[in-house]
This record gives sequence, structure tokens and C-alpha cells, in this order.
Amino acid sequence: MLCFLSFLPAQNNSDKQKVIDSLISTVDTYTDNYEKIRVLTSNAGQFRYSKDSRALIDKAISISKTNNDAKLFANSYYSLGNFFYYNSQLDSAETYLDKSISYVNDETMPFLRASNLMTKSAIYRKHGNIPLALATMLNSKRALDKIDTLKLDENQRRKFKGESSVLNNSLANYYNQMEEFDKASIYYKNAYKASLSLDSYVNAGIIISNEGEMLLNQGRYQKALTQFEKGKVLKEKGNAPMRFIMSSALNIGNAHSKLKNYDEALIFLKQAHDYYEKAGVTENLTIAKNYLGNLYFEIEKYDLAIENCNTAKDLALEAGNLELTSEACDCLSKSYKSTGSYNMALENYQLYTKTKDSIFNENNIKKQTEQEMEYEFNKTQELNAIELEAREKQSKLYSYLAASGLLLVLVLGFFSYRNKKQSITLAKQKKLLEASVDEKNVLLKETHHRVKNSFQIVSSLLYLQSESVVDKEAKIAIKEAENRVRSMVLIHQRLYNKDELVGINTQDYFNDLVRDIFESHQFESEVIKYQLNVESLVLDIETVTPIGLILNELIVNTIKHAFDKVTPKSKISIQFYKEAEQLVLKVIDNGKGFEGEIKSTSFGITLMKALSKKLKATLNYKSELNKGTEATLVINKYKLL
Repeated sequence: MLCFLSFLPAQNNSDKQKVIDSLISTVDTYTDNYEKIRVLTSNAGQFRYSKDSRALIDKAISISKTNNDAKLFANSYYSLGNFFYYNSQLDSAETYLDKSISYVNDETMPFLRASNLMTKSAIYRKHGNIPLALATMLNSKRALDKIDTLKLDENQRRKFKGESSVLNNSLANYYNQMEEFDKASIYYKNAYKASLSLDSYVNAGIIISNEGEMLLNQGRYQKALTQFEKGKVLKEKGNAPMRFIMSSALNIGNAHSKLKNYDEALIFLKQAHDYYEKAGVTENLTIAKNYLGNLYFEIEKYDLAIENCNTAKDLALEAGNLELTSEACDCLSKSYKSTGSYNMALENYQLYTKTKDSIFNENNIKKQTEQEMEYEFNKTQELNAIELEAREKQSKLYSYLAASGLLLVLVLGFFSYRNKKQSITLAKQKKLLEASVDEKNVLLKETHHRVKNSFQIVSSLLYLQSESVVDKEAKIAIKEAENRVRSMVLIHQRLYNKDELVGINTQDYFNDLVRDIFESHQFESEVIKYQLNVESLVLDIETVTPIGLILNELIVNTIKHAFDKVTPKSKISIQFYKEAEQLVLKVIDNGKGFEGEIKSTSFGITLMKALSKKLKATLNYKSELNKGTEATLVINKYKLL
């Protein structure tokens, strides 16, 4: 949650306490009670609601009780709610935010309802209640939309712009979490532009850092690092508190870790970790421990990975933060698996999937769509009501000007009403049809998500089984089964993460699949190079699933049998394109080649023949000793979307 404030320079605890004592003494000399509350609560925010700032808020509440004034209570309780939120006491935060809302008068306090609802939305998001978080956030947006900006003075307009920027950033964070990156990107850009227009460099730095996290989620690590570094510069330009600067250090360290710059990553992550531990900032300390745990996992220091992520898990569970609990369990599952502690790995993996599904389940996604539709519908209704009110006033004016015009107005009004009624009926029918389509899309999206999770669990179980099997042949067979399952996981993962719910882009899918196959099958010091030349086509799931399985078998067979010894010249080329009315898949290597026919006794060859029949395809091999092999699959039955 962002606050648009003029931040105080970083101070040590003794200096901070002197400032707080001085502020309390100073406000006692003021005669205007509203000014007293404004100074006390705004400075509590400038101190980022640190534990020292509680004295300022308690003073504000004391003044409010003495004067028994609703406006004073509304602002003081809002400040206390934020204090508990930033100190991870979420239940207390919600209680005092509700108290603040009960005193809010929308005429005299136009922004306060929206601000309260934004903080409440952040509370629900931390609890993992995504539909309620979105509903509350959209209610906050609705409260801002109702404000008549023409009636605001210059300062109020700046505040309105700032509040809108905060809201856009919060909505962007939500859509980033839901992996709806296009929507998130739009909101981030709007929030960033608004902050720069207000010369609010700290908030601009926070927003561009949040956009960096989105890029990180998309795997665009170098671009994310650039945004994090730019965000740090903006925060420093705005004299942000050290807590904000350390947040940038945390993000920069995580980006370096993703880029495998582990030495640089460790410097930034330890710097942020030590600061948060000393300052007692629990949530950011939890994030830092998760990042450190994942870094130690990558450099194979599994004991340190387990130590950090176990602490992160305990902190996240204590705070009731499902998102951070999920990340800690994911780290622990991988680390325990690498140390051979398969029971602990499975236990943490199950908790990881459970917490992940608690955030992204069918009801949440469905409710998200309903909330978005309800917001748009209510907004349209409110605009229609305003328009109707304006027309009624205009009608009265005409009636005063000429009695003869009244009859004409009534006749026109009758026809207008009848036409409008028909339009409303049609609009409602359209809404019902759109809702029906959206609901089916949501359920289909969730089906892909569930199938992907089921395949992932099967893949994990196969991996765990392979680790405990001694027989080499059995181990290889299980590994091959795991790869086949992985090729299907990628399909449903793409269908869940993208807007196309029934089609797969071959270029994206083949890139991911081939990369996974090569990463899991290269065991020599010298790796086999590969080249991809794939035409971008969108195929239905019934077509792309068997093609993916056949491609998996062809590449694995080539890696296993084509090269007696891998050299820098060893290379495999994969081609896929549409030729006339057929699809063509080719896997070409420059290995040792072979003479005669391919033996059809293995399960892989049998599987490819069965899948080829499903596609009405022919699979042929052309090979020459010491010059390599070309496998060609020509597909006659497919569905292009």
C-alpha cells in the first residue's frame, strides 16, 4: 500500500523519538483541532507507522475523544488501522479501519472512504481471500469515481490524482499476482505517469519496482533488474526512508539470483535481511529469507536453504500470509528432495499446492470475474442515473419557458422512455449472455489449472520414485515417463496462463518443451547444441498433445543414440511448419547414423506409432552412416485455430 507523503529523512531511534516528542508538544499550541489531527496522523505516516509513531496516533485519538468529533475520529482511526497493518496485526487493523469508515462523511471527507477500503483490500489479499480483496478494491475505485473533481480545489485535485495512482498500483499488484500481466501493465503505467506528474519520486520508484516484480514473474530477469535499479534511484531522489531503499536492495538481489549472478545477489540479499531483522520488519524479513533460501538451493547449499525457508515458513504461518507460506514450502520441497528427505519434500509440496490452490481456486477466479462485471455494470448504472437526472432538469426548464412545449416534451419523453426500456432489456440480455460465456471460460480455465496440477503431482511422484529405485533400467523408464507427463503439463499450463483457452501456440510450446528436454537429458561436460525453426501456428489440444509426445520421444532417442561422444560440432535441428494441407515435423542430427530399419520393440517406438495413427501421420527415417539421421513426421489430421 502506497502513501503519498513528504518523507522525513532517515533518522536513528533517539532522533526519531525527539522529533515525535517535539511534534506532540507543538500540536498542543494549535487552536484548530483538525490541524492537530492532520499533523499527528500525517507524520505517523511519514514514519511509515513504525512502533515509535504509535504515540502520535494515541495523541490524535485522545484529542478526538475530548472533542467527540466524527471527522477527527475518522482520520485518527484510519491512522491507527494503518499502524496495525504495517505492523502485521491484520485483525486489529481491520477493526479500526471499520471504525474509521463508520465516522466517514463522503461530503466533507471525499477521499477517506476510498483510502480505508484500499488498506482493507490489502488485508484480505494477505489473508489469501482474493475475491474479497478485489471486491473491496473496486469499491474503493467506485468511491473515487463518485467524487466531482470540478468542485475540488488545487490541493484536493492533487490528492485525488495521488489516490488514483495508489489505487492503480494496487490493482496492478493484484492482476500481477493472478498472472494477468496485460491488465497489470496498463495499471502500472497509469500509476507511474500520475506519480511523476506529481513529482512524487518515492511513489514512482515503488510503482516501477512493482512492475519489475511483474517482469520477474514473466521470466524477463534483465529487464526486471533494470526496473529495480531505476526504482532505487527514484526512491533515493525522493529521500525515501531506509526501509524503502532496503526493499529495492531485496528486489535487486532477487533479480541477480534469477540471472545466476549469485555473488552479487548474496551481497544485496544479506544487506536487506540484516536490516529487516534489526528493524523487526517481519513481512520483509520473511521475503528476504525466502529469497536467500532459493539462492542457497541454486548453489546447492541445501542445509542453508532449508534453514532460511523453514524460518520463513514459521513467520508466514504466524502472520497468516498464504502467499509467503506457499513460496517457503516450494523452496523446502525442492531442498528436501535434493537431500533425499522425500517424506519432508512431499509434505511441503502438498502444503505448497494447498496454499496455492487456496489463492487461485475455481471460486476465487469465478468471483473475480463477477466482481469485475458488477463494478462495470454499477458504474454504467450510476452514469445512466446522472444522465437521467440532467434530462429531467432540462425538461423542467423547457416547461417554464413555454406551456405549449410541455406536451411535446411529454410525448418525446414517452417515446424516449419506451425506447430506453427496450434498450435496458436488450442490455440486460446481453449482460446475461456475456456472464454465461465468462462463467464457462472461467470454469474451463480452472479445469486446465486442475489438470496441470494433477499432472505436476504425478510428475513429482515419478521423480521421487526414480530417486529411490536402484535398478538402472527401471530408473531410466521412470524418467522417460516423467518427461512424457511434463510435455502434457506444459500444454495445460499454457492454456491456464493465457487468454486462449482451447488453443496452443506451437512456437511458444515447442520452445519451452525442447528447452526442458535438453536441460533434463544433458549429462556430458560438452552439451549438445540445438536449433529450433518453428512456424507460429495455433493448434487445438487434441492435435498438439500427441505431437508434443512424439517430439519428446524423437529428441530423447536422438540424444541417447545419435552420438557416441558429444563434441562441439554435435547438433540437433528441430523444424515444424505447414506445407500445403499437411503439417511437417523434422528432427535432424549430425550423429553417427544407422543402417537398416528402426527396431520397433521399445515402448517409445510403439507409442509414436500409436500416436501417428491418431494424427493420420506417417513417420519416416532417412539415415546415412557418419552423416546423421533425419526423422520426418507428416501429419494429415489436425485442427488449426
